[in-house]
Amino acid sequence: MPVNTEGKTVGEILRGAREARKLSVEQVNRETKISVQTVNALESDDFGAFPSETYLKGFVRTYAEFLGLDGNRLWAMIGSRTATPASGAGLSWDTEAGLHEERLGPPPWIRRVVLPVLIVIIIVLAILLVRERQKAPASVGWNAAAELDATVASR
Repeated sequence: MPVNTEGKTVGEILRGAREARKLSVEQVNRETKISVQTVNALESDDFGAFPSETYLKGFVRTYAEFLGLDGNRLWAMIGSRTATPASGAGLSWDTEAGLHEERLGPPPWIRRVVLPVLIVIIIVLAILLVRERQKAPASVGWNAAAELDATVASR
């Protein structure tokens, strides 16, 4: 049954479609798993009750499609309104829009400071290891020669 949407708000359209199907809010809750509080917020155009625009968009689409309405069209009617948390404890959508994606991994200062320091330490250790190895054969050879001289002298 088509619902007249002329001059109506999204909430009025949703309520009208639900009432036209003779459904209670509790029946909508049982069938869609959308809470009674959320259905009431949608039908009263209380979009500030939602923590973010993403939640609102999902609930509007789900509820509209359950009622046989075009969820995308209803969402377009809402647009990207700026909500103020009138009755809900949700964040302002302006805050959500200002968020940016964080990169995973070490902070930039670690890449700029710690990695070069580690590379220098590895290079210094490599140089010390090479020098120690160069000394080791000479000292082993000297000890071997001294032991040989001692062995020959004792006979």
